[in-house]
Amino acid sequence: MLLADHIRAIREAKKLSQGDIEKRSGLKRAYISCVENGQTVPSVETLEKLTRALEVPPCRSCVS
Repeated sequence: MLLADHIRAIREAKKLSQGDIEKRSGLKRAYISCVENGQTVPSVETLEKLTRALEVPPCRSCVS
């Protein structure tokens, strides 16, 4: 499973919208969509923002 798939799966499992993540992380919803669709790879700093918004440890978003 790709990083993008993990991020989306975690978000959906927590019943959060991309808009919720936008509010929590400060990242634009359109950017979050691009990450989840595999169109862009987030930097380490951005990945940290996403994992904080999802309330998971950074390594959880990278592995099954």
